[in-house]
Amino acid sequence: MEFEFAGIVAGLICTGIIWLIVLILALIQIFRRTDLESNTRILWLIAILLFPFLGLLVYILANFKQAKNLLWVGLIGITLSVGLTVYFVYAREHRDVTTEKGIQVTAQQLFEAFAADETKANTLYLDKAIEITGEVVNVSTNQDGNIVVDFKTNDPFFVINCTFKTNPGTLKAGDNITFKGICTGYIPDANVVINEGVLVK
Repeated sequence: MEFEFAGIVAGLICTGIIWLIVLILALIQIFRRTDLESNTRILWLIAILLFPFLGLLVYILANFKQAKNLLWVGLIGITLSVGLTVYFVYAREHRDVTTEKGIQVTAQQLFEAFAADETKANTLYLDKAIEITGEVVNVSTNQDGNIVVDFKTNDPFFVINCTFKTNPGTLKAGDNITFKGICTGYIPDANVVINEGVLVK
C-alpha cells in the first residue's frame, strides 16, 4: 500500500511542478510579446493569475501558434507524471516480507526503543522486517479491507499498529501472536506503524 500511495503522491508532485513551470513560461511569454496591445497583455496576465488552470488552458488554445511550445512542455510533463505513477503503483517490485528474516522483538521492547530514542530506533527498525510478539488489544479493518491489529504496551495510550497484507484468520483481543511486517514509522505519543505483514504464529 505504501508503494501505491507513494506513486500517487509522486505523480501529483510532478504534475504540480510541470504546471508551475508552464505557468511561469506563459507569464514570461505574455509579458514579452510585442504583437499584443498592453491592455490585452494585462488582461491575459490577470486571467492566468486569477484562474491558473483554466486561464492557462484558454490562453494556450486561443494563442496556439505562439503558445504551442507551452502545450508540448505540458504534454511531456503529464507523460512523465503518468509514467512515474505507473512505475510506483504497478511496476516497482513490492517487498515480500515472508522471504525476509525479521528482527525479533516484543511489542513492549519496540515501544520502549522508540519512546527512549526515536532517531536510534529508526536506525535499527525503520523500513526493516520486524517480527513482533505480543498481546492483541484491538482488531479492526481499514478502508482497504485489510485486518489491523494493535499490540498492547504498558502505556494505555500507545500501541503497536500492525496491518496484515493477507487475511490472518480469526483474531481477537487477548490473543498472543507473532506478526512479521515492515516498520514504516513512529507517531510520537500514539503508535509505531508496521505494514505489509503476515501472521507467523
